[in-house]
Amino acid sequence: MKNRNMNSIKASLLAVSGIAALSLSAVASAVSCGDTITTAESLTGDILGCASHPALVIDAGGSLDMAGYHLSCDGSGIGIQLKDSDRILEDTVGGSTISNCNNGVSAEGDGSHQIFDITASSNSIAGIALWSSGNTVEASDASGNGGMGIRVMGDGNRVRYSYASSNGLQGIKIVGDNTLIRFNETNLNTSSGIVIDSGDGGIVANNLSDNNGVNGIMMLGLGQVGYLIIGNTAENNAGADLADHNHPACTGNVWIRNTFGSANDACIN
Repeated sequence: MKNRNMNSIKASLLAVSGIAALSLSAVASAVSCGDTITTAESLTGDILGCASHPALVIDAGGSLDMAGYHLSCDGSGIGIQLKDSDRILEDTVGGSTISNCNNGVSAEGDGSHQIFDITASSNSIAGIALWSSGNTVEASDASGNGGMGIRVMGDGNRVRYSYASSNGLQGIKIVGDNTLIRFNETNLNTSSGIVIDSGDGGIVANNLSDNNGVNGIMMLGLGQVGYLIIGNTAENNAGADLADHNHPACTGNVWIRNTFGSANDACIN
């Protein structure tokens, strides 16, 4: 009888321990400030004022669904850093924000990351920064940042169906080669809506870029070639709606079928 009672007690303790372990495991699996994510994860609550830099890292094998929750930094650093390649950052619920960082999202590593339905606002340098190549930003909102909305540094990046408005500098700034910027809204930025800084061979098409503080769409005079700027609408900007600052303008680039009020050269159509 004594042995049977002891066995029952042990079984009960083991069961309780198992429940506790499961409970602790569930808590441990929740994403928190400073984590490196290497599996498919979803946020289960807000992460606010994170002092870890980056606040979150998505590395090999990882993906993150914001699931409608918010992430904020302590005023500096990176909000979410994408490393390795082919990582996914998305918000399947809607309503999430990444804020109060230097760069809200930083796509690094080998690239080909996918950023869907993400809102990055109130960040000091850029809402979304694409440092690596082959990344896609789609249906996202990088508006209301202190610097740039979307900073495109790597080659072969794509930004589509997104918003980059009301930023302290440019809406979208392009530096890399072979960039596709299409079906975006880049309005009410303090500087220009879309700036082609450098890099060769890109398509800027079907964007709306109105009421910006400098130009709607501007190409800096750095000898870029291979750009097609087509089908955009740029009106009511403080400077020229469309501007090519190369000398002579339109050398090696095509501006065609755009809707605009003013341009800095007659070659722009």
